[in-house]
Amino acid sequence: MEKEVITEGPKRFIREKLRMPDGEEIDWYYLDTPDSVMVVPITAEGNVVLIRQHRYNLKKYTLELPAGTVLRGESAKDAALRELWEETGFELEPESSLIDLGNYFLMPSETNRNIHLFLAPSVLQGTEKPPGDTQIEKYFDMSVCSLPLTEALAGVGQTIHGMETAAALLMADNAMKRNPL
Repeated sequence: MEKEVITEGPKRFIREKLRMPDGEEIDWYYLDTPDSVMVVPITAEGNVVLIRQHRYNLKKYTLELPAGTVLRGESAKDAALRELWEETGFELEPESSLIDLGNYFLMPSETNRNIHLFLAPSVLQGTEKPPGDTQIEKYFDMSVCSLPLTEALAGVGQTIHGMETAAALLMADNAMKRNPL
C-alpha cells in the first residue's frame, strides 16, 4: 500500500493508494489526528459551561463544549481536566470526579478521530484567568458562557451546530437522568 503524508502537524492529511477487489486503484484521503477529549462541565446551579469561539474554517462563531487533543503520555481524563481549565478557568470540585461517557469516532468516513467524552458533574470557577493554549486559542476570539442545561439542549440546531457538542450534551443529560447527581 502506498501512503503519502500531504501535511504534517497535529492534524495530518493522508493519501493512501487503495486497490479495490476488482483491481481498480483509487486514492483515499483522510485526516489523521491524535485522540481528543470533550467535557460537559455542569455547575452547582445546573448550568453547562460553554465556549463561544470564532471558527476560521466556518467563518463564524460557534458555541461548543471545552475540548482538545490528548497530549503524548497524557490520559484522556487528565486531558479533559486540562482542557476544561485551559479554555474556561473552571475546575472539577475536589469531592467530584469525571464520569466517562465513552469514546467515539467522529466522521469515520473522513478521519480516524477518536473522541473521549466526559461529564464533569460539579465544577467551580477558578480564581485565575484561563490560560488557553499556545497554538490556536491565543489567535482566535474565545469567551466563556454558561446557561441551563435545558436551554443548551433546546439550542441544538439553533445556537449549537457542532455534532460533537450536541451528542455530548444529550449523553450527559441521559447520564444525569439515569443517575441523578
